[in-house]
Amino acid sequence: MARTISRRGLFTAAAAGFAAPIGVRANAAAAAQNPQRATTTELPPVWGQEFLHQWSPPERVARDLKPGTSQLRLSAQVNPRLTAVKDNDYASFFAGLKAGGWTAVEAASDAWLSRPRPDSEIREVKAQAKANDVVFYGLHCAGNIIAPDPDADRWQRHIIDTIHAAEAVGCQLILTHAGSMYSNRNWAHPLNWSRESWTRTVNALKRICKDTAGSKVDIAIEAVNTESVNNPWAHKRLREDVGDQRISVGLDITNMVHPGVAFRMTELINTTFDLLEDQIRYVHAKDFVWNTMLPGINWAMNGTGNMDYEMFLVRLSRLKTNPFVLVEFLTENEEYAQAQRNIRALANKVGVTVLGSQA
Repeated sequence: MARTISRRGLFTAAAAGFAAPIGVRANAAAAAQNPQRATTTELPPVWGQEFLHQWSPPERVARDLKPGTSQLRLSAQVNPRLTAVKDNDYASFFAGLKAGGWTAVEAASDAWLSRPRPDSEIREVKAQAKANDVVFYGLHCAGNIIAPDPDADRWQRHIIDTIHAAEAVGCQLILTHAGSMYSNRNWAHPLNWSRESWTRTVNALKRICKDTAGSKVDIAIEAVNTESVNNPWAHKRLREDVGDQRISVGLDITNMVHPGVAFRMTELINTTFDLLEDQIRYVHAKDFVWNTMLPGINWAMNGTGNMDYEMFLVRLSRLKTNPFVLVEFLTENEEYAQAQRNIRALANKVGVTVLGSQA
């Protein structure tokens, strides 16, 4: 169901304490810039607009669990990790990942860029990754490209340097964020969803794209509720406004969760993939529960919380390319191993292929 959201309607919904379905909240930044373009596909109401807040799921939600043919490569924040340490034993490192069932890996940008890496080391990384069928796909940047000056310029240059480093080692993408108008990206500034914030993000990414023109490295943006890109419609609008096809999606469904959709994850998953499936380059796999009095989302072991993991895995398998799926925000290696077991069991149940095997 398509609907044009007026600026007044958007702010009315916000004033109601996020009572409206996610479609009504779709991209405050975009609506603030140009209300006429704020057209979206909404999640359907459950009871009707005049009754209850639309936080409960409909009685019958369509779940088409027919899998696709793409195969998932799992990655995780297990230790040891690709770091700045010299003289790494890359043969043992990649063999360890393979034995653990992990067939993809990433590195933190600050660690990877912390020292020059000779060509011989780059060749060794590539050779050992290939020998163990592990894809080193990306560099993960946790910077803030719209921080108060001069930090914004510093972080933008860091992203540019990261893209060049990713190109050198053969990574397909880097991950970054829309940013916050506070120096700390994780703090929700009251103007993070304003025209000013959105424009700063767009201009920062235009600069980054211009200064890395010709690169084949995708710039995947991760949605976070504290930032302007906090829903699938904002992802879609960002690529349009930046005007570069390298702006893509580092998909994190759980980072977009708010109370209105916490129990409507099947719908949120399907809506997100319907809008963005041609832009998704990389995926985070987490789970969550809402078990406190106030709206607070807590991380949970994969497959044990509110996420509809069957639907999630099926939609991943329908992407045109084999997706890289990072399991994150757990603590111990055994927790990551358990998360992988859960994901593999659910994938097997719905007929989705996860590459590799756990020793």
